[in-house]
Amino acid sequence: MKRLVLLAASLTLTGIATAATPPAIYTAAQATAGHADFETHCSMCHGKNLQGIAGPTLIGQSFASKSNNYTVAAIFDELSQQMPAGAPASLTNTQYADIMAFILSKNGYPAGTTPLTFEGAQSSTVKLISQVK
Repeated sequence: MKRLVLLAASLTLTGIATAATPPAIYTAAQATAGHADFETHCSMCHGKNLQGIAGPTLIGQSFASKSNNYTVAAIFDELSQQMPAGAPASLTNTQYADIMAFILSKNGYPAGTTPLTFEGAQSSTVKLISQVK
């Protein structure tokens, strides 16, 4: 029993027990396209590196931590209904999905083989917890 407790403690301290790989819910091509759209429509407020300027940061623990309890759907709702500032809901469904893919990629979520759709992002229950410190 003592060995089990020591093993659990050491795994927790090294991060092995708690480090779960985030799901791959977008493609690399989407993140690339989203980067271009982000540069054009979002970077003037959110910064080229998502660090925030006039708008809030979109990267790291201050944006998406476990305590914030954000889902992809919650962030996507804000993105697709309120952005870009001055012209809300003016981009295409594909552009919004691609920008969300870019934000996920910058927060450490891996690319996969299935594209993130507009409808999929709207209903996603995936927790958004940045892997970037």
